[in-house]
Amino acid sequence: MIDSPGLALRYAACDACETVFALPDDPAEPDVCGRCGARPLRELTGIRGPDAYFAP
Repeated sequence: MIDSPGLALRYAACDACETVFALPDDPAEPDVCGRCGARPLRELTGIRGPDAYFAP
């Protein structure tokens, strides 16, 4: 799949509630868990793009 700027995602995990989030690749986006409110989220490095986390 071709990477597209409109589909740029980054993946982050909340270690407090063990949830993984796909977030827009936007530095203004807060790194707060949307489920439990914990911070900071741990970015899953090396995983970028719309299908990267879910594709084998």
